[in-house]
Amino acid sequence: MADLASPPADAAPDGITWLASFPKSGNTWTRILLSNLIAPDGVDDEHFASLSGSISSNRAGFDTITGLPSSDLTDDEIDLLRPACYRENAKLAQQRLFVKVHDGYHDNGNGDAIFPGDCSFGAIYLVRHPFDVAVSYANHQGHDNFDKIVKQMNNLDHIMAGGSKNQLRQRTLGWSGHYLSWHRQDAIPMLTVRYEDMLADTAACLKRMATFLRLPEKDDDAAIAHAVAESQFEKLRAKEDRSGFRERPEKTERFFRAGRAGDGWEMLNNEQREALCNANRDVMEELGYTP
Repeated sequence: MADLASPPADAAPDGITWLASFPKSGNTWTRILLSNLIAPDGVDDEHFASLSGSISSNRAGFDTITGLPSSDLTDDEIDLLRPACYRENAKLAQQRLFVKVHDGYHDNGNGDAIFPGDCSFGAIYLVRHPFDVAVSYANHQGHDNFDKIVKQMNNLDHIMAGGSKNQLRQRTLGWSGHYLSWHRQDAIPMLTVRYEDMLADTAACLKRMATFLRLPEKDDDAAIAHAVAESQFEKLRAKEDRSGFRERPEKTERFFRAGRAGDGWEMLNNEQREALCNANRDVMEELGYTP
């Protein structure tokens, strides 16, 4: 597994940094860590993270930037406008934007990349063992039908939201397809971080991210240690219990469920684990995820 080149020395720091991942792979935790590192005074119990930016599927943001009601457009018509929407977002931004992405990297149907390199600083790609993703993703959807989740993860045509739903359509391309789509593009410099490595040495991974992003805090070990301490899973669970968490889906009891590695080995049956391995073996081996 090789990261794409670092952002060029003259890359505009106010370009968009994409935080890309298949769902339930550590994206929210990463935003919280970076927020506690970059702007700790702006973090409170309600928001958890104070980074400037949103999610790539933000329907309200799309409507505001384009001046068009997305409810009157088809998903394909929306995709045609998304690259220009992100360029305008970057142009209007007063500071660096961090945008959460669950889409695979693909074009808009007209030959233009959904996520344009010309308005991007770089991307941090978060990846997690597919067994654990399956368990967490099922919880996120409010059920324990792991057969259903395994089929979604193995489906190159897997889609989140779109249509009349609150978020714009997100074509994930399946677990392997998502990873490969981002790692086969060369328009946006990228750093890849495994969720398991974040659990094992959170400070080291955060330092790698800060170095990639050229943050002034990259050499401030005290600031990194503070960000890690404030982003501990136990603290996040307690904060959610106390104040709620606005990203928690209605169908699930809590967003911050377990935050560990290995649940998939315990909770998936042999057939489910085998189905994930058969469909994703090459990428799993590349990432060091042994069956």
